[in-house]
Amino acid sequence: MNQSNSLILLLFAIFAVINAQKQLIDHKKIFKVKPQLSQSNNDAVCQNQLAQFAQALSESQEWAVRLVDTWAKIGAGYLSWNTVNLGDFDSCVKFRHENFQGQHCWVTISALPNSTLESDSNDINLKKFANFLRNNKIEYVQNGFCLPASCSVESTVDFLNEHFLLKNDLMALMAECRTNDLAPLGPQSFFSLIALLMIASTIYEILMKHRNEVPNRLYISFSVYTNGSKLFDVTKIKSASSLNCLHGLRAMSIFWIILGHRVLNQHPWGNVIEFIEFSQTAWSAIFSAYHIAVDTFFVMGALLMTWSTLRDCENGNLNILRMIWRRYLRYTPVLAATILIVICFSKYLYSGPYIINEIIDPCVSKWWMALLHIQNYLPQEQMCLNHAWYLSADFQLFLISPFIILLIHKFGKRLLALPTALCLMSIIYILVICFALDARIPTADEDYTGVSVYTRWIYFQTQSRSGPWFIGIILGYILYENREKTIKISNRLNAFMWFLSLSALITVMMLQHAFMLSTGTSTAAHAFYIAIQRNVWAVGLCWIIFACQNVKTGGFIRWFLSLSQWQPISRMGLSMYITGAVYQIYMIYNQRVPLFFNFWNFIPILWSDIVIIIILSVIFYLALEAPPMLVEDYFYKRYQSSKNVATKSGTKL
Repeated sequence: MNQSNSLILLLFAIFAVINAQKQLIDHKKIFKVKPQLSQSNNDAVCQNQLAQFAQALSESQEWAVRLVDTWAKIGAGYLSWNTVNLGDFDSCVKFRHENFQGQHCWVTISALPNSTLESDSNDINLKKFANFLRNNKIEYVQNGFCLPASCSVESTVDFLNEHFLLKNDLMALMAECRTNDLAPLGPQSFFSLIALLMIASTIYEILMKHRNEVPNRLYISFSVYTNGSKLFDVTKIKSASSLNCLHGLRAMSIFWIILGHRVLNQHPWGNVIEFIEFSQTAWSAIFSAYHIAVDTFFVMGALLMTWSTLRDCENGNLNILRMIWRRYLRYTPVLAATILIVICFSKYLYSGPYIINEIIDPCVSKWWMALLHIQNYLPQEQMCLNHAWYLSADFQLFLISPFIILLIHKFGKRLLALPTALCLMSIIYILVICFALDARIPTADEDYTGVSVYTRWIYFQTQSRSGPWFIGIILGYILYENREKTIKISNRLNAFMWFLSLSALITVMMLQHAFMLSTGTSTAAHAFYIAIQRNVWAVGLCWIIFACQNVKTGGFIRWFLSLSQWQPISRMGLSMYITGAVYQIYMIYNQRVPLFFNFWNFIPILWSDIVIIIILSVIFYLALEAPPMLVEDYFYKRYQSSKNVATKSGTKL
C-alpha cells in the first residue's frame, strides 16, 4: 500500500458513522452526486493540495494535524440511531494555510452488499466496520470531514471510492460540500429603500402631529406609528356582527403550524429511537396532524370573503376586480420579499454544514410561478417555498368565489346547493385519484410511490383542497343572514352539537395519527379518510364559529377564542405563516450537532421560535404587508373622488 493510501486509511479510521436508516437503499439508484455548492478550480490544484496535505501530515506539521482534528470522531449509540457526527464544521471552513482553504464535506457511505471479510479475522479495520453495518442493517451512514476547497464534489466522491472505500467494502454514495465564501450582496438596495421609506414616513407623521396638522395619508403609508398602532390595537369590537372568535382561531392555527414545522422538519435527531417511541404515543397526534390547521384558514378565508361580498352587494359598491387586486396585493409583497431573501441572502443567514440548495434552486427557477400563485400544480421538489402552496390554492379559490357568492345573493339559499355540489366534486376527485393511482398518506410501512402520488395530486392541488373553502362559503352566508340575531336552542341540543363538533375534530386528528402508525392499510381506507378528513374538520369548526357568533354558547372556548389580545397575532398571521417556516429552516440548517429529542426540552425551542417569528412578522407587516394596502386605498379613493367630481360637473353642464 502506497503512502497516499495509507494516509487515507489512517484518516478514515478516526471518523464515525452517522444517520443510520431503516429503508433499503438501491445502491445503483442512489449512487449519484448532488450539485456542488463550491465549484472546484481544477483537478490539478486539488491533487497537488492533497499531496501537500499528505506530506505535511506524514511529517506531523501543525497545520495538517489541525485539519485532521476537524474530522468527525467515532462516537457511541449507532444501534439507537445516534448517528450524526458532522465533525468541527466551523474550524474546517475557517481553516487557511497559505493557498490551502478548508472545505467541509458531508459524505454518505454505505457498506457493499457482499463482504470479503473472513469470519475468523480479528483485525480491527474498516472491513470489520463495514461488516458491522451490514449485520445491524445500518443501510448508510454519513461523516463530516475536511478537504481542500479546490476539490469538487465529484472529485471527492470518486477519490474516496477509488483510493480507499471500495477496497474496504464501503462506498461513497454522495457528498455535500461547502466553504464559508460569501457571494456579493445584490438586492440590499431594495430593503434599504423600504427602511428609508419607513423612517421618513414615521418622522413626517410625528412632526405633523407635533404641529397639530393633518398628515397626508399617502406620506404616512409606511409610518411605523400609524401601522404599528393599527397592528397592536386590541380594542374589542362589541358589535353583534363582529366575528371576534376568528382572531383566536387564526392565532391558534398559526401556532400549531409553527409547532408542526419545527418537529417534523427537524433533522438530524441524535436519538431517533426515542423520537420514534414518542411518535407512537397519543400526544404526538398534535404534531402529526398540524397540517389540518391550513383547512381552518380555508374556512375562515371563505367565510370572510362571503361576508364582505354580500355586504358590498347590499351597499351597492361591489368591485370584483378590486377585491382580487387587493387580495393579490396583500399576499404578494411579503412572499416576494421572502423569496428575494432566500435567493440572495441565504449565504448570510445560515452557516451550517447542510446544503440548502434544495431550498434556493426552486426559487431561482420558479419564483414567477410562486408570485402568480400557480405553483401548487408543480411537483413538490420544484416549488419555491413548499408551504407557499397554500397562498396559490387560496388565491385560485378567491378568483372563482365572487361569482358563486353573487349567484347565492341573487337566488338565495337555494343556491347553497352550488358550493355543496363543488365540495362533493372535490371528494369524488380524491376518491378517483386514490383508487386509480393508489395514493396514500405516509404510514409506518411507507409506500413512497403512493405517498408521492398523494402529495403531487391531492395534498397541494386546489381541486382536492377546496372542500373546506366551499363549506366556509356556506357558513359565511348563514352567518351574514343571521348577523344581528341570537339563535336560541335547547341546552340538550347545544351540548349535543358541541360534543359532536369536538368529537369530529379529535377523531380527524387521531385517525391521522393512527394511519401514520399503521401497516398494511388498504387503499380503500386511505381513500375514504383522505376524501373526508378535511371536510369533517371544516364542518366541526363551523359549529364552533356559529355557536360562538350566533348561539352565544361555548363557555371557556368562546371566551378564550374571543380575547382581544389575539388580534395582533391574527392580523400578521400571513407574515407569520410565510416567514416562520423559512426562519425554522434556517435554524435547523444552522445546527452543528444533532438535537436530542425530549418533550420538555423541546418547549423552550418552540417558545423561542414563536417569539422570534412574531418579531420578524411585525417587521414584515409594518414594511411589506400594511403599506401597499394603504397606498392602494389612497389612490383608489382619489380616483373615485375625481370621478365623482367629473360626474357632478357633467350634470351641471
